Amino acid sequence: MIRIAIALLSTILISPGALAVCTLARGQPTPLAITSKVITISSDEEINTTKPVAQYDSPAVGSNIGYDDCIENTEYGKRVLNLLGQDPTTRIYQTNISGIGIKLLFSNGSAFGNFPSTSHLRFKNGATTGTLDIPGQSFYRIQFFKTGKLRLQNTTGDAVLPPGLIAYNYLLNDNPANFTTKLTIGEIKIISTPVCTTDNAKTVDFNTVTPTLLSAGVTRNLDFAIVCKSDYGTYSAKASITTDTPSSDGSYIRVEDAAGNKDRLRIRITDGNNRLMKVDGTTFEHKSNITSQGPAEFSWEATLIPGSAATPAGGIFTAKAEIVFDIQ
Repeated sequence: MIRIAIALLSTILISPGALAVCTLARGQPTPLAITSKVITISSDEEINTTKPVAQYDSPAVGSNIGYDDCIENTEYGKRVLNLLGQDPTTRIYQTNISGIGIKLLFSNGSAFGNFPSTSHLRFKNGATTGTLDIPGQSFYRIQFFKTGKLRLQNTTGDAVLPPGLIAYNYLLNDNPANFTTKLTIGEIKIISTPVCTTDNAKTVDFNTVTPTLLSAGVTRNLDFAIVCKSDYGTYSAKASITTDTPSSDGSYIRVEDAAGNKDRLRIRITDGNNRLMKVDGTTFEHKSNITSQGPAEFSWEATLIPGSAATPAGGIFTAKAEIVFDIQ
């Protein structure tokens, strides 16, 4: 049997650029960042998925990012990383804090787009290739919403999200390595401030005071309370007292008698443990671990005593002071 070897030769002509898919021609893929933030929210903030409790923008890209020789139908889009539980209606993702959600947006400088999204290139007049440009004014926006009741732990800040890469825009296929822009965030924390209500203004009436009563001191109750709502489950309240007419050592309130004298009467304030309260705001009584929306109650006493050796003028005497609370 005789065999004949036949060599089959062929030449394939490749037109330069015929297989090119989106060649980077202007600018560079650009990473953007939002630095660490602390969100401050009030404990009476309403649940609302349209009104953010905080909003932060990244810097703009700065200069156009342009791709030439893009083939029709090439895929591009937006994705998030390390976020779960998106509500398809509101586009809000869950965070590490139950009741706080995050929404991401990307702006080309004139309009915003939601995450995630997938699109395909289309060109005018039936062209099969064309250009994709990302404007230099493009930027990312993150918004935080109260989506439910909060139960926080750390009054110095609970971690809503850890630092890291959180979102990217891509070209060709869904892969962070194919990013055109991407967003990194610093750590995001949240602090809640209590909302409180206090008693109305207090009037301590010493009634009619005779010299004999005054020499022994006339004592009246000064009871008051504050009620706070707290996202931490409990709260602490420190109460102090201040006056515009303190004694030189801050231990007494100077009282003005009916003749305008301010050195013949004074008032001493003691707390619930019978400790002298400075009236310059430097001493406190502390109530801790009060259940949210429960009262922190204080039982103080105000004692009217003589001032200088001179007898005060007869008639109505007055003094004013203010209770100051520090809530944590």
